[in-house]
Amino acid sequence: MKRKVTIYVSASLLIFLFILTGAEKVSDFQQFRDKMSGQVFTSGFLVMVTYLVPSSEIACVMLLLFPYTRLAGFILSTAMLSAFTAYITLVLLQVFAKHPCPCGGPLKHLTWAQHLIFNSIFLSISILGLMSTYRERRSENFA
Repeated sequence: MKRKVTIYVSASLLIFLFILTGAEKVSDFQQFRDKMSGQVFTSGFLVMVTYLVPSSEIACVMLLLFPYTRLAGFILSTAMLSAFTAYITLVLLQVFAKHPCPCGGPLKHLTWAQHLIFNSIFLSISILGLMSTYRERRSENFA
């Protein structure tokens, strides 16, 4: 029972996060694209990431909503949050010459250090949900 609650709460928090961030990017896609164009990456990579990020956030919400696809949702959210947390770490280490934040909503008001803490918390939630879902599935297969 405890594991099911952990999975449900983790999925709910991630769904809330990705609905907020994904919806903002999609609703004002031009502004998001403009912010992304200020990144240091090559133009081809930027175009791909500009479309991939909001699509992945929406896909993650859809996967996390349903028990049968929840494991895939946790895997996707862990991958996305890991990638962005790594990017934030590189920004804080001053690896990039420029580093505008393409974030929206309340996240755009965070400093990079605060953003790292925020992302680390949600990455931990995602990993906890992933591990709990994996263990639940494994125990069901052996029962």
